[in-house]
Parts: sequence; C-alpha cells; structure tokens
Amino acid sequence: MGKDRSGRGFESGAGVSARQPRCWMLRSLAAFGALLAFAGGPAHAESRTLPVPANSGWQHAATGLVLRAKLAGLDRRTLADSGTAELDVVADFATPDQSTVVTFYIFRPALMSVPVWFDRSETQILLREEYRNPRPVADARAFAPPSSDVASALRRSYATGSAAYAATGLAIVPMGEWLVAIRISARDPDPARLDSKLDEVIAAIGWPEGLEDSEPAALVAACPTPLKYSRRAKLQRPNMTDAILGAALSGIVAERADAEAPVDAQPVTFCRDAPGKAEYGVYRNVGDLDRDAYLMAVADAGRTVSVAPSLGALVSGSKGYMLSFSDLDRTLVYPNFDRLPTPDKALETVQSTAPISSTARDGGGGSTITIDTGGE
Repeated sequence: MGKDRSGRGFESGAGVSARQPRCWMLRSLAAFGALLAFAGGPAHAESRTLPVPANSGWQHAATGLVLRAKLAGLDRRTLADSGTAELDVVADFATPDQSTVVTFYIFRPALMSVPVWFDRSETQILLREEYRNPRPVADARAFAPPSSDVASALRRSYATGSAAYAATGLAIVPMGEWLVAIRISARDPDPARLDSKLDEVIAAIGWPEGLEDSEPAALVAACPTPLKYSRRAKLQRPNMTDAILGAALSGIVAERADAEAPVDAQPVTFCRDAPGKAEYGVYRNVGDLDRDAYLMAVADAGRTVSVAPSLGALVSGSKGYMLSFSDLDRTLVYPNFDRLPTPDKALETVQSTAPISSTARDGGGGSTITIDTGGE
C-alpha cells in the first residue's frame, strides 16, 4: 500500500513547509519538493517523530484530542509532526497482521471547510492508480461527530481493484478550527464491515469536549458557469501599497479564523469551478459568483492559493488581481497580476516567485506582518 499523501509534497517559492509524509494518497506532487526555494520566508522544521512510548496515549496540545496506544483493536505504529508546533500531525495504526490500517491527520487548515477538504481527499482516492479504478460504494454521508448534534462531518467508503487492500474509507471531522482526516483500508472487500470498523475507530478516539458545533456539511457541487481566465495575465511590478494592503487583509482573515464566529455570521458555501485534479481543486464562493475570484485547495493537506481583485484598486483605481498562498501558519502575498490568471499560472507563480509580504498566524487571534518588496 502506498504511504504518501500528495498534499504533503507542496512547496512555495518562499520555502513553505512541505511534509515528507507517510501515508496513503497519490504522490503526484513529489516533484514540487525539488523546486528552488529562495530567501524571503523563514525556514521550517523537518518532520519529527513525537517522543511518545508505544504503550502510552498521546494528547494533541492545541485541541485536547487523545489518540491512545490502541484503537479498536489496532496498534499505533507511528506518530509524527511536520514541524515543531503540532499544526500537522500524522499517526498510523494497524492490526497485527496488517489486514486493516488506519491513518489520522490532525491539522489546522488555511480554509476551514469540511466539504472542500473532503472533496480534495476523495479526488486523491479516485485518481490513485494503485487502486485500479476505485469507486464509491454508496452516497457520501454527513454525520455528527461525538459530543455534537450537528451533522458537520462527511464520510464515504470505496471499493478498489487493489490486490493489497480491496476497500478503503474516508472521514473528515471538524474540531473547532482544526480538522481530523481519517483513512481506513482493509483487505476485506466488504464495505459494510469497513464502515463498521470506521465507526469503532471514531468512537475510540478521545474527542475533546466543549467545542462549538460546526456548520452542517454537504458535498461540493459544480459551479453553474465556469470562470473565464486570461492566458495573457502577467505579474505587475511589486509595490508597497499592494504589499501592505495584502498583508493587512491576510491579518484580518487570520484573526477571524482564530476567533469564534459571530452568532449571525453566514457560512460560506463553495462550488467547484472545474473537475478536480491531483494537484489542486478550484472553488468559488456560491454567494459571490459574479466576482472574478477563486480559491485553489492545493492537494489535500489544508493549504490554499487565493486569487481575487486587488485591494490596491480601491486606493489607486488601477486594475489588478491579488495572489496569495496560505499555509497552516502564515499567508504569503505575491505581486499582483494585471488580469485574472489561470490556476496553473497562479500555482507556478507561488512556486517560483518571491512574496512581497507575509502574515504569520499565531492561533491566538493575533498576527505578525512582514513586508519585502525587493527594495522599493
């Protein structure tokens, strides 16, 4: 069985952290790790094994979630953090004979959306060559996480053509501003038994108490009409106005993500602008489809690229489109485009161009802004 989740291989041009992961999805983005990184962003720590004895439970510091040494008859085999702050933790469990394996990902996504990250994770499963044309065996199902009455999580099971693991399943569960992604695979081809085992696994987790209910979850639908991109879009010259406004907007978004949502806040519903690829999916705000803007969910690991009309236009009246990349702990802002770029062009720019500002997200409702326009 493959052991790499594709989203963990993405790097931005500023050296954004890239998990050298362990798990289970299509590793189509491995080449991203070879891209040149340049000065402009802080270095990130390498993946580390968490020093937890094999017979002891582990508690996630930020959320209080507990993974015991054994879950539903499976032994914990590995426990690792992609950095030093437990923003992106992976744990592998398996039965003694390896007939059933389960992997947990606990991460704080740049975009908090169960539907979007379920869509991305499912896309990785359906595109995985080793699974030999996998197919869903039933409709995706929304369900309420333990200690909640709201069906804010999503799950589905799949039959594969793999000789190693004939069935696999996925669940995405919200936990405040965090997500838990659970993957289970089994040699047993019976999807009902796999689904039942997934129930056992979810019930065996030590879920934190006192979390606010998340919004009800549903599958992402296709957008009614696609965006029209400009293949002639070019980067504009970096300037201080765009750097400051972009960083300020990123700081506001970060503070909102870390704060409790207002009682009257309306949830954002996303639609998919085009069929998903292994590298990314493109999504748009259903409530703002008239606006030339989109968000790319990179692979399946919580990172996003955003393209939207520039805030500088409000100051100078000039046209432009702001480009930003949001990691789990910060957002990088890049020079504006003069026209709406294609998603491929936006991703290429993030991978190869120096950011002009960055906003670090500390998780406590605050942020730190850095400006660098190349000496302007």
